[in-house]
Amino acid sequence: MADVSRRGLLVGAAAVTGLAAAGIIAGSVITRQAGRDERGNNWDVIVVGAGSAGIGAARRLIDQNPSLRVAIVEARDRIGGRMFTDRTSMGIPVERGCELVHGGPYADTYPWIKEAGFDMRMFSKNYIRLNNAGDSSPSHAWHAPDAPASWAFPAGIPDGLVRFDPAGEGQPLPEVLPREKADAYLARLGIAPDNIPSGLRYLLTDDAEPLYATDATAVGEVLTACIRYSLHPEEAPEPEKLDPDDPKYNDGDYKIIGGYDQLLTFIADDIPVFLDTVVEEVQHSKSGVELVTSQGTMSARRVVMAVPAGVMQRRGIDFTAGLPDRKWVAFDEFQYSHIFKCLLEFEGQVFTPDGSATWGYAESMDLTPTTLWNASIAQPDYGGQVIVGWETGEAARELHALPLEQKYEAVLDVVRKSAGDPGLRYKKALMTDWANEPFSWGAYGHGGNEKDMSAPTDDVLFWAGMRTSTVTASYVSGVDQADELLKHL
Repeated sequence: MADVSRRGLLVGAAAVTGLAAAGIIAGSVITRQAGRDERGNNWDVIVVGAGSAGIGAARRLIDQNPSLRVAIVEARDRIGGRMFTDRTSMGIPVERGCELVHGGPYADTYPWIKEAGFDMRMFSKNYIRLNNAGDSSPSHAWHAPDAPASWAFPAGIPDGLVRFDPAGEGQPLPEVLPREKADAYLARLGIAPDNIPSGLRYLLTDDAEPLYATDATAVGEVLTACIRYSLHPEEAPEPEKLDPDDPKYNDGDYKIIGGYDQLLTFIADDIPVFLDTVVEEVQHSKSGVELVTSQGTMSARRVVMAVPAGVMQRRGIDFTAGLPDRKWVAFDEFQYSHIFKCLLEFEGQVFTPDGSATWGYAESMDLTPTTLWNASIAQPDYGGQVIVGWETGEAARELHALPLEQKYEAVLDVVRKSAGDPGLRYKKALMTDWANEPFSWGAYGHGGNEKDMSAPTDDVLFWAGMRTSTVTASYVSGVDQADELLKHL
């Protein structure tokens, strides 16, 4: 990150003030530099998309060559893309999209976070449990994902599993049948659904598919560990330690207090950003690019396309000179994952797994949605609580098939069971269905040839953030494409 200490953008102020200071306003542009308030011609580079990839690309270009005239166009009325900090719907800023800084101080965006002085809190107190285990079972109580209780069979290890103990007879587990799923395989071994260890469920299904949609080939190693550590708890590994103040243990998930959008506002600084500007047509040749947008025509020597693969799949942008077949194939082979995220706001602090207000994740491995997290962690001067309900894979698809109110009730049911209070009611509820959001068409996913997707087109069109799944990965993609573009100016 080059020469960023020069920035004096005030952070932590009101959102509108911050956006105006950064040169961002709907349908127009505010800038600190004369001559940059015209949409039309003579841009060196236009970046399409004001998400993490697009802002990362634009910032890198200007930091590496301050004389470049760089602008960003964005279809929405805000920056951020799938980072969407909602500052009006609840009592505190909440994240409709991506929320956490994965890796914290090891994230490529961390130098910006540190320079801006954002308050960033680690999810260091994380718990799992089995809601349906007996109240007296250690599996029913909240425990760390790798605590001794996570390896235990709630009703005791079935006698038929003892022969598979690697420290005993060491017999191999039975072969998996063709197309067999994890739940069927476990049942075939005599493990009832309510006797599956919490740690096995966590290791196989956390941010993945439920057991009924997980390939049984994934079971063996984890099940063997559960058998071994249930019979020989003294051999179990020490639980992972998380500590934001210790470099040995500070790699985890962090939340920027006050809104994730502060980060992109800070990075964008005075880069001109034209909001409410939908790119409809891209006309490119080796001499440059012309963009036909909902706000008029713009031209540049080079363009960075920083839009999601889902937008390209929909063919909503017309590339009049065409694109290589292999690029379209890469876009079309990309598949979005099923992601469910719902936020509930409560009048007071209604749930904590450990008696503190600083817990991070609380996952009931036998409920749907599985994961709750503390979206109001460390929020100053706030007496309520915002809890996220999160699910992925086939279980997320099934949740999305419910009517909206039933989605909210599904999350509320998990909060009630987690808090032990069947009478809880939420104050407000909120969610965004990213799979049907017209400028993304999905949250994140996999597939498609990354090299073909990001390969420059005629050395004038560059491609960033097409298939990335985190803010940091998108930012890095933008930086990398900016560096590649600079070789062709």
